[in-house]
Amino acid sequence: MSGKLYEAQDTVGMVLMGSEEAEAVVAMLREKRPDLTITNDGCFYSISGVGNIEIDLHELGERLGRSLTPADFQVVLSSFYGRVDFNAERFGVYAELLDLEGPQ
Repeated sequence: MSGKLYEAQDTVGMVLMGSEEAEAVVAMLREKRPDLTITNDGCFYSISGVGNIEIDLHELGERLGRSLTPADFQVVLSSFYGRVDFNAERFGVYAELLDLEGPQ
């Protein structure tokens, strides 16, 4: 090793397989987060940005015209980088550390 120190990055991202769900996510994020870099790689969408990326699963379901479970979303989520927080309402990828243990 050269002794070079590595700094933490504040960039996060995800890759979604091309699908109706992915196209709805892309449309939603383009409206809400114009600062994100979104590329169509043919079969996949690559999405990256600084700080965080959050997807409201309820809003996504409304855009699709049907309910969407976390498992439905996971089917199109190919990969991500950052710290993930995922529940029934939201999928998020964050650059900062999350409080994993909750309130003391």
